[in-house]
Amino acid sequence: MPKVSWMFGGKKYFGTLIPSRETKDARFARTENGKIKKLPKKTKPKPKAGTKGSVSKTRPGDLDYTTKRGNKDFDRGGKRVKESRKPYTK
Repeated sequence: MPKVSWMFGGKKYFGTLIPSRETKDARFARTENGKIKKLPKKTKPKPKAGTKGSVSKTRPGDLDYTTKRGNKDFDRGGKRVKESRKPYTK
């Protein structure tokens, strides 16, 4: 059984990992006292609102500070021109 450790109250504690109880969010370990301790797995923090990579408020589904693709019509002189040209391709 693999040994694991965790910090609590400025002290380091040890236990043995219980592989059969592992879930997608947490691992479980048996402490030296025989109790079961839940150890959450690390997750990536979500970016704060208004920073690069956060979800856009004005265009749901897109990310902030990225190039937005507009409509597929080509506007020439304020008028829509239906052409086979794709103005927003890379």
